[in-house]
Amino acid sequence: MSSTFKEAFYFFRHNLFKLLMYTLSIGLLVVFVPQLLNSLIVGDTIAVEGTQETIQPFTQIMNLLLQPIYAGGLIILIFSLAQGQVKGIFECVMAGIIRWPFMFLGNVITSLMIVGGLMLFIIPGIWLFTRLFLVPFLIMLNNQSPFVAIRNSFQYTRGYSFTLLNDIALLIVMFIAIVLLFNFLKILHPVLLLLFILLFQTLANVVYYRHYEILMKKNNIDLDNTKKLETE
Repeated sequence: MSSTFKEAFYFFRHNLFKLLMYTLSIGLLVVFVPQLLNSLIVGDTIAVEGTQETIQPFTQIMNLLLQPIYAGGLIILIFSLAQGQVKGIFECVMAGIIRWPFMFLGNVITSLMIVGGLMLFIIPGIWLFTRLFLVPFLIMLNNQSPFVAIRNSFQYTRGYSFTLLNDIALLIVMFIAIVLLFNFLKILHPVLLLLFILLFQTLANVVYYRHYEILMKKNNIDLDNTKKLETE
């Protein structure tokens, strides 16, 4: 276990309650709002008669639209906790809403790049993720546009892929081990699994944020300034 992961895990445990409040309130809202809207728009009759394939595209589109707000707000919350200036849930969500267009475009572009890499024998996709994981942090914390954030993420993570991969591998092992434990104990309920996935994603973002801090310091970028102008 790397020192970076240990520091991130300590931070996660120390701020678990505040992170959990955000995850349970906003994370679950993001999951269930598409289901609710689907029921209102599609209607009970069609919902009963329709197949899963009929409503799945709508749910996926809603998740795609709402997820950047959740992710952006979570980044602001983690940053504020790290700086000792805890922001409220509403304030974090508003920050996510304000930066939504940039987060949405950044998510779409990086997702397409990573998925395309995964289709090329998986390894290119993993490599692309290690080079692009800074994008949402640069968008939210450094006030950069998606294209500038993508360019800078590639620049800042040069030679850093294997360092991040070590922690990603540990995250994956932890996730699989806990899911297998839940299954062994016969408590792998869908709701419990959903809560665990949301909490695990939060831990992953804390780990990524710790690497963001390291790379910002390595590149002599002031972490205290969250409203930087885009670099030319």
